[in-house]
This record gives sequence, structure tokens and C-alpha cells, in this order.
Amino acid sequence: MKPYACLLLLLISSFAFCFANDGATAAAPPKKALLVAVGNYPFETGWKKISSLNDIVLLRKALAKQGFSDADIHELTDEAATKQGILDAIRQFLIETAQPGGVAFFHFSGHGQQVADDNGDELDGYDEALVPINSPLVFNPGVYEGENLIRDEELGDLLDEVRRKLGPTGHLTVVLDACHSGTGTRGSGIARGSTEKMASPSFIAGNGKSGKEKGNLDEGAKDERNLAPMVSFFGAAQHQLNFETKDEEDRGVGSLSYALCKKLSAATKSMTYRGLFEQVKTEMSIVAPTQNPQVEGLLDQELMGGQLLGAPEFLRVLKWNDPGSVTLEGGWLQGIYEGTVVGLFPPETRSIAGKTPIAKGKVSYADATTCKVILESELEEQGTAKSAWVFILEQSFGDLSISFRNALPEGHPVLPILRSRLEKTTVVQEAATAADLELTFSDDASRGGAVQLLTNSGMVCTTFQENLRPEILADRILQQMMSVAQVRFLKSLEMESSLLPLTFEIIPIKYDPQTKQYLGDLPKEERMDENGNFRLKVGDGFRVEVTNHGFRPAYFTLLDIQPDNVMNVLMPSQWNPRETAAEFVVDAGSTLALPAKYYKKIEPPMGTEVFKLIATDQPIDLRTVTKSRGQTRSASQNPFEKLLADSFFSDGTSSRGGGSLSMSATEVHVETFTFVIEE
Repeated sequence: MKPYACLLLLLISSFAFCFANDGATAAAPPKKALLVAVGNYPFETGWKKISSLNDIVLLRKALAKQGFSDADIHELTDEAATKQGILDAIRQFLIETAQPGGVAFFHFSGHGQQVADDNGDELDGYDEALVPINSPLVFNPGVYEGENLIRDEELGDLLDEVRRKLGPTGHLTVVLDACHSGTGTRGSGIARGSTEKMASPSFIAGNGKSGKEKGNLDEGAKDERNLAPMVSFFGAAQHQLNFETKDEEDRGVGSLSYALCKKLSAATKSMTYRGLFEQVKTEMSIVAPTQNPQVEGLLDQELMGGQLLGAPEFLRVLKWNDPGSVTLEGGWLQGIYEGTVVGLFPPETRSIAGKTPIAKGKVSYADATTCKVILESELEEQGTAKSAWVFILEQSFGDLSISFRNALPEGHPVLPILRSRLEKTTVVQEAATAADLELTFSDDASRGGAVQLLTNSGMVCTTFQENLRPEILADRILQQMMSVAQVRFLKSLEMESSLLPLTFEIIPIKYDPQTKQYLGDLPKEERMDENGNFRLKVGDGFRVEVTNHGFRPAYFTLLDIQPDNVMNVLMPSQWNPRETAAEFVVDAGSTLALPAKYYKKIEPPMGTEVFKLIATDQPIDLRTVTKSRGQTRSASQNPFEKLLADSFFSDGTSSRGGGSLSMSATEVHVETFTFVIEE
């Protein structure tokens, strides 16, 4: 298969990032970006309208944070984004302007489609293609057979020219937020792509075989020595649809573009591609749980080859509004939400430990890249405010809320009771169109007409039997919706403390399933696929090692969030009440290998699993909080136990829903690891 056929193999919200350092002492060449978005496909093409133009809004803001000037970001949208328009724009704005050692960025947001392979280089018989605005959906013999699609080889040849102009010290980024295939979908999500293939019925009937021999799949290795490097990220596995999601301002956006922009905007200066990929996978498990992101390339190099500007250690005052409020240069793309408490300190403040701020305030509103802070005490001097360095004192994590769309008949007896329950909580809101969840009937006749709760991409959260009393059914539906909201919150929770820098590693093991005897470790690479995903099969065993990179002992707990949103406390074990939280401590500069009694076996359900290691400076035990669903709290509860307790909702009458949860920004460190469970 051609190298760029691999790059575009999935077109399902694919994106690629690659940068390296030119090492020159002179000013670096400018960073150039071409952003292409097609959302308003004409009705006559047969393609659905999608929210592609909103992706560009986020991307422009994220790129600006990484040093792309406004003048060097070119947009090509809708009517202008024909096949010829896109190809010409690549030549004009990327190839012709590329300089050795420079950075180039290409983004396409729109539909993707499979088209009959025309040269025998694809194993499945289909090329992957971008869908410009002038490409109809359906194959029509002799009228339209896909000539306006941009095939992977054609795009690949142009991008090779970009890489050649940039040279081996340059850097190319490609983001393709589209998809080409899938097995159909349930739920209320919007998919970017179609199962409709651009091929004749006879070609499809022959399973993609055009009569050519399929042995000639590689025309020879490409000489990469004179080309800029590239790392390729993909938003989903082959035959998975790529779903849209909603951003914090309730706008439809591509799930991969959204995850990428959030994590890139908040990335540290030394972040690697592997680190970015892990964070994107976690975010994708929240907004698009049925998709499995992929990656290929050299993942352990720094983003942008070390040219990543990175998130600043402190926030700057963008505007002094009046003595009682300021606007800061940071918003929800950087993880700053309403309710975050900040302190304004004198410029050149390197550490805020033991220091009193000039002023203290709380974020009252946050958009993508800015936020407004209401100060507790007035600052009359505009110069004092504008020169201050601003640090987060108490981190807020956004609203605990979730929406659902009703697909049950309006006469169903559970609906009036459920809606009555909803009036007493702000956690769950009913939406008329696209939503996070969908309430519907099971289409499985063997279940006898059961009610189901689905994600917007069609994944089953829970099945409820129809013979339950409406009052009980309403309570269980609402409780499950609230549980999904809580799990989404926990999955997105990221906190970094320089005082508690713990990391952990999941190590696959060999063991005898009969005697359960440990027979040694397996190389981690044996469980890594070619796209960078850690994969474990049902029945596989693993153990855990925790490393403390700090200078004082730290306590930890390990949470497991299953693909079906069930949360388990692995350490200390929720199944062993005799274990104490004080046992789970790692000395400074040490690695703790958990003993054999903590070796685990992988069990269903299949999908993306998320592990969260929570580190604190005092023993932490989440078992009581989770078992009582937040109603029982330990006498010596640490800050994270309180945070978790506040994220629970015991019944439909809870009034705690919808508000922001927050805690001190330095008291907890959170590490995340995601992997895929398969049969």
C-alpha cells in the first residue's frame, strides 16, 4: 500500500501532526496553515450538511496559541472548496510558500468516502477520498463516477511536494476530520461520511475486486531522507463512522478537531506526540466513545520538533475592564471554566507558595480563549492589573450536565414521571435534536420491547425491562443518565501537581489460567498495534507499577472506568474491605511494583477502558464514597474524596446538579491511561 494510502486509510476524522527543529540561530521560517471546510453541501449532491466551519473557528484559535500568525492562516470554505479549488490552494498556500525548516499545516473538515481502487494498490479494493463540495454521493454510470473526489494518492503526491520544499528539518501537519465508511449508526449523532461507496454495483458485489491481481500493493519504499517528517493521527478505526460533538458553547464540531484543539491549546512545551495522543484518546472516549483513535510515526519526539510554544505557566491580563473585573487570556480550550478561582500576583512571581495575591477573583464567564474574572476587591490602578501574573488557585472543572433526546412514543407512561423528576435537577436536560444520549426502544425482539439508553453514536448504555413500574423505570433511567454525566466528568478530569508527580504503567503478564500462577512479563510492544493503541484481549492479565518522580512520599488510588460507564475502585480494592488506604504509598524517587495479589484479568465489556491514577499527599480511599454514591463520607476526607462525593447524585430530587465542581489546583495529581479491550 502506498505510504499516503496509510495516511488516509481511515479518513474517519484523521489528523496528522509533525514537526522538528531547524536549529538555526536566525528567525524561524513562518508557520503556514491552510484550513479547508465543507459543511453546506448542496442538497442535490445527496450529502448531509455538517458543522465543519465551526472546526475552523477552534483550529484558528488553537493555532494562534502555537505561534501561527493570523495572516499566515488561509481558509477555503464551502463554494470555493471544489476539487480544483482545494488542489490549487495547496499549491498556492503551502507548496509555493514553503521554506526549508518551516512548518506547514493542512486541515480538511468535511465528508469522506470510499471509491473503487483504480490501480490495484488497496487490500480492500477501495481508495479513500475527501469529498469536495462538487462531488455527489451516489455512483451514476456514465454520469458521475467519482471524478471530483480527491483520492489518497492525489493528495499524497501534493503533500509530498510540501514535505520536499520543507526539507528534512521542516515539519508538516495534516488534519483530516472526515470519515469514509461504517456499518450504519443508531442514536442522534451526526456522522461525517457514509456507507455509500463510489463504485459500480458489480464492483461492490465482487467485494472490491476489479479483476486486477491484488499482490502489487507496494510500488517500493519511498526515500524519506529529503522529506519533512510526519506523524499521523486517526480519529477512528477502519469501518467506524466519525461523529460530531458539541463544544462548550453548544456548537456542533468534529469530535477529533474538538479533542485535538483542547489538548493542543493546553499542551506543555515539552509534550511529545505520544503524550498528545494519550490525551486525545481520553477526550475522544468522552465525546465519541465508539471511535478508537489511531496514530503512526515517531511518537516520542516533541511536538513541533521542540517549537511548540506550550501553555504558559501563568495567565496574562488581556484587558482591565473596571476596578472590579479583568479579562484574562485563557478560556475553556485551556481548561478554564466558570467558577475557577485565580490570584493576581506581581510580575516575575515564580512561586506563589506562601504569598498573598494583589487581588483574588472568580471566573464568571469563559469562552474558547478568554475569560472574565470578578475581583473580590477592586484594583484602581489599571497598570497594576495589566502587568500582573495570574495563577489558578482553585480549579473548576465545568458543569456537570448531560442532555438526552426522547425517541419513545409521547404516550409512553414513563415520560410524564421522568419529566417531573427532571424539574427537580439541572443535571439532565431534554433536547429536541442532537443530544448526548437517546432514550428509545430496543430493536432486539428477544428483549420483549425493552427501553434502552444510547449514546449519540448508538452505543448501548443500559437496557431497562419494559415491565417495570413507570415510577421505578423513571428513577433508574434518571440515575443512569446522572451516572453517565459523572463518568464523563471523571474521564475529562486532568490535574497536574509538581509536588505529586506520580506516573503509572500497565504491564501485560503471562500467567497460567488454571493455577493463576504468574509466569513473567510480556513485552508491552506485543500489545501495541501499529497505530499506537495499547490493546488487551478478554482473559489477558496485567500488573501495575507506580513511580514517584517527586521529593516526598505520595499516596494514590486507581480508578477503572469501563466502556459501559461503570466505575470501579481497583486500589485499594473495592472487593477487599480489609485493605487500607495507607498501604498505597510510594516513597520519593521510587517505583512501587504492586504484588501478585493485585494482578488483574481483563473482562468484558469490549471498547475503550480508562484508568485514572489519583495522587494526593494523604491517604485516599474512594470506596466508601462510591459505594454510598456520595452519601457517606469519611471523617478524614481528603479534597479529592469530597470532589468525587460532590459529583454523585443519589436521586431525581437532588439539587446539586449542573453546578461547577472545584478544588485547590495543587492538592491532587491525576494521571490517565486508555486502552482497548477486544475479544
